[in-house]
Amino acid sequence: MLVPPPSFDPRNFGLLTTVQARYDEPDQHWRNGVIWQDICGLGGNTFDPFCLTTSSIPASGAPPAVKVDNIDWNTYGAIPFTVFAKVDCSPVGYSMEQQRARAVDALTRTEAYQVENAFWTGTAGGSANQVYPHLAASAAVQDTTLLPVVNLQCAATAVSGTTILDVVEALGRVEAALAACYQGKGVIHVPVILATQLFQWNLVKVDGAQLRTQTGNLVAIGGGYPGTSPTGVTPSNAVWIYATGPIFAYRTAPETFMFKEQFNRTDNTLETIVERTYVLGYSCCCLPATPVSVGGDITGQPLSAF
Repeated sequence: MLVPPPSFDPRNFGLLTTVQARYDEPDQHWRNGVIWQDICGLGGNTFDPFCLTTSSIPASGAPPAVKVDNIDWNTYGAIPFTVFAKVDCSPVGYSMEQQRARAVDALTRTEAYQVENAFWTGTAGGSANQVYPHLAASAAVQDTTLLPVVNLQCAATAVSGTTILDVVEALGRVEAALAACYQGKGVIHVPVILATQLFQWNLVKVDGAQLRTQTGNLVAIGGGYPGTSPTGVTPSNAVWIYATGPIFAYRTAPETFMFKEQFNRTDNTLETIVERTYVLGYSCCCLPATPVSVGGDITGQPLSAF
């Protein structure tokens, strides 16, 4: 007897649960890429609010400090990429609506993984450095053809160098680096293999459909996150984690093609493709990152892999 397959239940706490969704944007020009300006920085030193007196002048006789620029106003950009599902089937026995529904279902099941992998690696269409911005990046990228210059990618900063940390110290150091460049809530990006450790050490808490650290930062546990370093290498028995500021996401509705575009006359197969185009962007914090042991607790002195 032909029966329905098991129902699909998507994974919890992936990248798309952490983004600021802009999925209903009516102006489709974003599909050419987007540019935005953001206010970054922590401000400067505080000042005495009272009037200047002789007692407030330093003994050296030097004048009081001068207020200087302490906020950056930078221009950032993000480039689109497309995820898709392709289902090949006989054109006989199923309507076009059924064929499309099958392909839409396939995209629904796989797009989160595709988005996460592209956002981590920057790879699209089998070619590296096609998706900007992304996580695993060792060099900054700018578009100098525009004025002001657009920052597409910043280089990741290894907060522990190449030293592998346990998950507790790693999360603490990455969150500290994030707080040193951004005073709002950001996103910590973690491969699935570390998820059990995060819960075991009570480092995260469930907040509705989202996961947060104890300090309130969102956590994206990506099934499509390969755990590679900024240079694209996975260390032995370890994976990397990264931190960003908040992330926005644009995306299209599922799109398909006309029947004549899908029909392969060579082998009489209907090749139904459904796709979405995405743009993801973040700014300000230049990717604090560190390698983390997948084996649990590391003993020894801080910043020690013994």
